[in-house]
Amino acid sequence: MKLGIIGDDFTGSSDIANNLKKSGMQVSMYAGIPTLLPSEIKKEPTDAAVIALKTRTIPIEEAISESLKALSWLKDCGCEQFIFKYCSTFDSTKKGNIGPVADAIMKELNTDFTIACPSFPDAGRTVYFGHMFVNGKPLNESGMENHPLTPMTDHNLVRWLNYQTKDNVGLIDFQTISKGANSIKERIQTLKTDGYKYAIVDTIKNDDFDIICNGVKDLPFLTGGSGIALGLPKIYKDRGLLSASNFEIPKNNSNAIILSGSCSVATINQINIYKENNPSLYVSPDEVINNEDLVEKVFSWIKDNETLSPLVYSSSDTKTVTEKQKQYGQEILANKIENFFELLSKKLVKDNFGTFISAGGETSGAVIKGLGVQELKIGEEISHGVPALWSPHSNGNKPISVTLKSGNFGQTDFFDRALKVFG
Repeated sequence: MKLGIIGDDFTGSSDIANNLKKSGMQVSMYAGIPTLLPSEIKKEPTDAAVIALKTRTIPIEEAISESLKALSWLKDCGCEQFIFKYCSTFDSTKKGNIGPVADAIMKELNTDFTIACPSFPDAGRTVYFGHMFVNGKPLNESGMENHPLTPMTDHNLVRWLNYQTKDNVGLIDFQTISKGANSIKERIQTLKTDGYKYAIVDTIKNDDFDIICNGVKDLPFLTGGSGIALGLPKIYKDRGLLSASNFEIPKNNSNAIILSGSCSVATINQINIYKENNPSLYVSPDEVINNEDLVEKVFSWIKDNETLSPLVYSSSDTKTVTEKQKQYGQEILANKIENFFELLSKKLVKDNFGTFISAGGETSGAVIKGLGVQELKIGEEISHGVPALWSPHSNGNKPISVTLKSGNFGQTDFFDRALKVFG
């Protein structure tokens, strides 16, 4: 194992694992800090390991501590290059965790420079002169300014990252990239000489990743979104470092459940499409807060529809979310919703459910925790950034198939597509 990735949420971690897989790497993903011994992992034909943490919105000191534990485990597994993976829309506030976590990892690795390359053009995320756009709209006008936990109110990422780190943040613009990998290396050297430790990297099209990765391939530490993973596997292959095996996800005909807590426009549309022809149950914020028997009530409804791949969702429109956050408190409501999905997942997996499709980063973290799975193998891509996953070390050897979808990802019929992949 040569490449280690530390992800700040579960959907983003599966996103980068998916890109590494489809670009030629054999990838394992771990839910939280693994308890498996590095000696066990070294026996498997794995090129890259992704540790999915839940550190995007937790207190900074906790995020740093968890990230450094993940780094230590990856180093013990033999990894020599590392990526800190965050969302392709740079989800964080001015006092967010991206800068502090990157600072801590750089210090631990004793390295003096890294890049921030969050973009993913295939998913509509591009960076131009350091400014991020989502499907052509400035980041702070794309809907991300209304995110309930990490509102993005500025699309200038150089400025945004400068809020989060005491070190200087520069820019590697598209003009530098268009001149090739050597031009990037020269720009990095200039930035380092001028006292910069970070550089936001422009990315306008996916082809840019090949040039970018060749320009930064000798840096021990990189940060960014999942797009950066599209260019790295080719470099590892050219160096003769990839395994020859190819892992495929087995089929799973057990009962399936769809769980959604994402309030993104994309997920709301997917819910509306799916519930036209399938059983669905909306769980309101009021119920989550006030109904102590909610898990039992929802479980009973699911059992009544257990062979029909039912959908349970707490997803609401922006107005409702805002009102209920004011009424109950943002953190209290978020924790209650996550706890609901965790307890429900735990109950379902003990029953006869073995396929779990989750929408939303926080929801996915709760679902994985409830399932109690640790290692996930990466299978075929369902949608850009969303792979099929399978747990080879489930409790009692029960097969568990999982999909973790970021809120903004996926086609309108995504849920049906995911079910077909596993069936």
